Amino acid sequence: MNDPFIQSEWRSLCKRVHGCACTLANDKSEEKIFESQAHAFASSEPPHRYSELLTKVAEAAHLAVKWQSDMVHDIEDHWIDEASDESFPASDPPAFTSTHA
Repeated sequence: MNDPFIQSEWRSLCKRVHGCACTLANDKSEEKIFESQAHAFASSEPPHRYSELLTKVAEAAHLAVKWQSDMVHDIEDHWIDEASDESFPASDPPAFTSTHA
């Protein structure tokens, strides 16, 4: 049975997943990966029943959360790299004298 409501919601969900992929990507290479995953999601078997649509919504949410998690890890890695670049080398610690104590 082809329910027009379910078909409409499926198309809308696929558009939102694609938009989310473009929005969450940090650079072109990541955007390409996310768009590929969004395309794979949209190319999967469309739901025919409402319960199947809800399952697809859950899958889309899981995919978006994964993309956000990937983005957070990239940001954290950047902060670690930046802190490492700005810190003094371990072989040259700051001088501690009695006047600083």
